[in-house]
Amino acid sequence: MGGSVNMVEETLKLAYGENSDLLKDKRVAACRLSLGLVHAGSSLTSKNVFPLIHKSIFLFPPGPKRTKWVIFLLHACAHNPTGVDPSEEQWREISHQFKVKGHFAFFDMAYQGFASGDPERDAKSIRIFLEDGHLIGCAQSYAKNMGLYGQRVGCLSVVCEDEKQAVAVKSQLQQLARPMYSNPPVHGALIVSTILGDPDLKKLWLMEVKGMADRIIGMRTALRENLEKLGSPLPWEHVTKQIGMFCYSGMTPEQVDRLTKEYHIYMTRNGRISMAGVTTGNVGYLANAIHEVTKSG
Repeated sequence: MGGSVNMVEETLKLAYGENSDLLKDKRVAACRLSLGLVHAGSSLTSKNVFPLIHKSIFLFPPGPKRTKWVIFLLHACAHNPTGVDPSEEQWREISHQFKVKGHFAFFDMAYQGFASGDPERDAKSIRIFLEDGHLIGCAQSYAKNMGLYGQRVGCLSVVCEDEKQAVAVKSQLQQLARPMYSNPPVHGALIVSTILGDPDLKKLWLMEVKGMADRIIGMRTALRENLEKLGSPLPWEHVTKQIGMFCYSGMTPEQVDRLTKEYHIYMTRNGRISMAGVTTGNVGYLANAIHEVTKSG
């Protein structure tokens, strides 16, 4: 039920660091999950605050409002849908406030490497919380950074007080996994463990992840430059200030509807653009369409 041991071990190194003392001391309980990472994590908790899709994943009965020991779902990097990540200084302040209030952080890390192009840098938020002595939960996915959408490969981990507690928590994770899938499919896990377990393949993967991240960053610049060249009366600095696969454009639902009807450009009605779908071949057309539906304000 725990899934591929090699895949889990390599995945934990990505999140917590190659030479993490937590891993050496066996303080991290982890389980390979093929889907439902965040949902399974929610089953270990009680109350939460969630954006968008997470509202349908974390479902808890109504209860009294809390000011202490609240479990928060945080995006480790490349926040979806806004693309706005806290700075390192802000993460440290957030971590401090969690300490003061006694809150618990559950990190959703679906885009590690796809934000800055560096998986280590993208895990900085988690490392800051660990430096401050937090016990955290973390859901990792390879759907984006390895393109394994069809295999739904991921890992759910929980940092514990000691090895004994980690053994107990892992047992609970396996009990949660039992009714969900019993035994996870192995194909995607073998791909991940093969790549991360081989230094040469891992190096190649890191180069390719950086290449994809750099391409997305480049498309953000191109989109903004095209809009500015068209004489858009609106400010578009936020396009290049944001990071990751998605851009929160600021367009209204009505403007998005016009993009769909008049230009056959599709995105969610909250104005979120999938930057991974923007290319050198279509960025000009996209910019022109956005300009046409937004130029009147």
